[in-house]
Amino acid sequence: MKPRHVLALALLAAGAGPVAAQSSSRAGQSEFYFAPVFTQGKDLSQEGGTRVSTGTGQGFSLGWAYNFDPRFAAGIDFAWSWVDYRANLAGGPGNLGNTTQISGSVETGTVRFNGTWNFFPGDFTPFLTGGLGWTHVYTDIPTGPPQNVCWYYPWYGTVCNGYVPTANTTKFSYNLGFGVRKDFGPYFLRGVFNEQWWDYGGNAGQEPWQQFRLDFGIKFR
Repeated sequence: MKPRHVLALALLAAGAGPVAAQSSSRAGQSEFYFAPVFTQGKDLSQEGGTRVSTGTGQGFSLGWAYNFDPRFAAGIDFAWSWVDYRANLAGGPGNLGNTTQISGSVETGTVRFNGTWNFFPGDFTPFLTGGLGWTHVYTDIPTGPPQNVCWYYPWYGTVCNGYVPTANTTKFSYNLGFGVRKDFGPYFLRGVFNEQWWDYGGNAGQEPWQQFRLDFGIKFR
């Protein structure tokens, strides 16, 4: 976590001090939330000298949590996002010294179990959150020649079309984030900065991705 993020959290905590003594209606309630998700673009150097630049990613998440008390909640959420990329591919064995350029998009789907600690029990509070789960990564990078695939469709019968197999994988992932929360009766709003990691494998190793989220939620029993 970068120093400016820690400083921002400290300032938010100080500003929330006057309302720390107030009680909230979170304890003993479940909550459902949804959010737009924005993933920060970045430049990557990967195996063999290949370089990748990604744009700002967009997506959304859905989640459910249970508030055991005004401070601690745990639950599960699902997130989906996509990001466009441009890459300069370095030549591999038998093709060393050559490069080529490609562009495309990567889609990710994540399911994770998470916990959240609210610093104060009141309706306005900074918080920390963290979780772990799995991320499925789907790219449009071909892994073989086009194949002709036939399907038996209802009402139409046999339909054949071309199919190009593409690369996809599922990886263990984990995340850590912080933000601020404001409750409005049965509703709440949260702003979240989240950092997520997953292991690419090979020389790429683990790579963090910074995400920003705005949660809209409702509490219920």
